[in-house]
Amino acid sequence: MIYFADASFLVSYFSKDAHSKTAVRWWESHGQVIRTSRLAYFEAENAIRSLRVGNEITAKEEFDALESMKRYVLEGFIELWETPVKRLFPSARRLSQFHSTDRSFGAMDILHVASALDMKAASILSFDQRQQQLAVSEGLKAAPR
Repeated sequence: MIYFADASFLVSYFSKDAHSKTAVRWWESHGQVIRTSRLAYFEAENAIRSLRVGNEITAKEEFDALESMKRYVLEGFIELWETPVKRLFPSARRLSQFHSTDRSFGAMDILHVASALDMKAASILSFDQRQQQLAVSEGLKAAPR
């Protein structure tokens, strides 16, 4: 099964937050290579830096988290995938137009789901409930739950 990890999953796995134990438990139990987009990876890096700026983690914890993410990419546990913008934005616009009739979704959530669909992922790894709802409405499974 192909899994797409969004930024919330990556932040929880590599840093410390309310979902960290769940993220670690999920990945350890599945032992799976996961895919993510460069956009989600960047969002995770930025979120980890923001945790340090907000004094939620130390500078050493920030460094360790960012280095671990890099190491996972280099060792092949995380595959960074590119979704060409000529496919990403039309897909994102379709998702926005189709799913934003009675509820709204954030632009990043829509872009992550569009990326997951383009990568032929079967499941999205996210702790963002709204993003999970959008993904499920497009036929993806959502984890961890």
